[in-house]
Amino acid sequence: MNTTAPRTPSDSLPSPSHLLDIATAAAFAAAEYIRGLDRDGMAREYKTSSHDIVTEHDRASEEIIVSELRRLLPTARIVGEEGGERPAEQSATSAEGAEPVVSFYVDPIDGTSNFAAGLPLFCISIGVTIGDELVAGVIDAPVLGQVFAAADGDATLNGRVLRPRATRSAPDALVLAGFPGQRVGAQFPDYAARSLRSLEDEVSAVRHLGSAALELAYVAAGWADATALTAINSWDVAAGFHILRRAGGSLRTWPGEGGVVRPDHLQPAYVACTGQERVAVLDTVQEELQELRDALT
Repeated sequence: MNTTAPRTPSDSLPSPSHLLDIATAAAFAAAEYIRGLDRDGMAREYKTSSHDIVTEHDRASEEIIVSELRRLLPTARIVGEEGGERPAEQSATSAEGAEPVVSFYVDPIDGTSNFAAGLPLFCISIGVTIGDELVAGVIDAPVLGQVFAAADGDATLNGRVLRPRATRSAPDALVLAGFPGQRVGAQFPDYAARSLRSLEDEVSAVRHLGSAALELAYVAAGWADATALTAINSWDVAAGFHILRRAGGSLRTWPGEGGVVRPDHLQPAYVACTGQERVAVLDTVQEELQELRDALT
């Protein structure tokens, strides 16, 4: 589990609220593009398998976002799902020397399968770090008209503050999760069957939306009690992790195979809850999975 303490950003760097304004503007530009599309009969390609698809609009959306981020903050590093890592175009320096790097973690369309099928459950997700610390994030669901955001103040939905909420006890809890996932199911089939049965036996309901970012946003809003995944990428969760915490939620992450503990948004497994109270069965099954992964090293 990661227990990295937060760091105070330098005064000479852009403030978290300014970084959020930049991310929000870039997300809005991509959202406007997406809202203008005709999604009927959309062509798709496959990256790693039939479970991992991409469309020309994922790439176009990312290029719109990157262009806007480059225009507004050329000293930032950008890590995108489609284009990978793009170093800063300019160096950020101050009187004290080189500044910590500002990074934007960009998922141009999180929930591509839903997007390509015509469902509205997809979003643009942009998380922002200074060094290794998450400082801002925006999740823009273009068709649903929902914009979740947070910097160093309250988390908001369309400008309305998301107030902290308690996590319901497991028998009453709604969990948003595609748990344990295809990859874990293939690698550890006995564990997958056992853990899924435990989860379904102990909580009220389990639903999978097909977008990790939206699931985190909805838990942050208190519309569900918890969400969990066993294998994920930084661009899927960076914004959602920050919004969840600023809304009063709690987060645990695990390092996966290799056991190297990294900042939360770089860890592949997590359980997020709407309040500080935990849905214990989710933490337990993630601990069991980490033990199995540790045994492989």
